[in-house]
Amino acid sequence: MNRHFFIAPKVIDSPRWLQAFPQAVRGDNIPDGLSSDDCCWCYCTDLESFSILTKKIPKDVVIIAMTAKESFAEARELLALGASGYVHYLAVAQVLISVADAVSSGGMWLGADLMRQLVLSSAKLFEVVEKNESTILNETSEFNQRLEKLTERERAVAEAAAQGKTNKEIARELEITERTVKAHLSSVFEKCGIRDRLQLVLVMSARR
Repeated sequence: MNRHFFIAPKVIDSPRWLQAFPQAVRGDNIPDGLSSDDCCWCYCTDLESFSILTKKIPKDVVIIAMTAKESFAEARELLALGASGYVHYLAVAQVLISVADAVSSGGMWLGADLMRQLVLSSAKLFEVVEKNESTILNETSEFNQRLEKLTERERAVAEAAAQGKTNKEIARELEITERTVKAHLSSVFEKCGIRDRLQLVLVMSARR
């Protein structure tokens, strides 16, 4: 990632941000001219404000949610809103660097404890899926039609991403650059009406 932007109210700050990324920019609003190589670390005051804030960020820009009090419920909501990572805003510099490394490769960061809770909640997730089976089938049918619009390479990238592979793994498998993988995923999201990587996984899984 080329640039890191820490977006939070003025009263929320940490010297560890610059310790991790000396060239980082700190502000209270979304900067102009964001590119796919940038990363926005957005502080969550509340879910509604976070949603409004992140809608201003281009889809190909990585978003990491910061919080003052970590919770599984909040993490789940923020991931659904497009965040690729979730971390305490006072996390030490090395943790921030690890978060950036994980998401830059197309992965996701929750932290060990929250990830464990995510695994344990999988049964509840399947119950929700069953209750909304008709809705998922309708979305899947529409998705299949949109899938036909993809190029062969875009479809290959989408299938690999749906299998949980990182951008780095997809790039190595298809013998292309990570930048090209990001470009293909952005095109897939746009053509298929997909919000983020998590939604792609769910819809691709439902059509199998």
